[in-house]
Amino acid sequence: MKAALEKELSALTLEEKNEVMTFLMPFVTPPENEEVSLELLEVLDRRLEEDDSNPQAAMTLDEFKGRWAHRG
Repeated sequence: MKAALEKELSALTLEEKNEVMTFLMPFVTPPENEEVSLELLEVLDRRLEEDDSNPQAAMTLDEFKGRWAHRG
């Protein structure tokens, strides 16, 4: 993931992060008959730890949506 996007996502409020996760879950959730890989669990754990360690690096949901719309 690009460092800029990581920074932007880490800047979201808890409510905004929940909205992003709700949006993204269908894209990262394996089918019921497929197990989640250890690698994916490690990535998710690392990202959660990074977010918990720097909650003030948040952005508003509108900022995220604007940047997402202008990605390239």
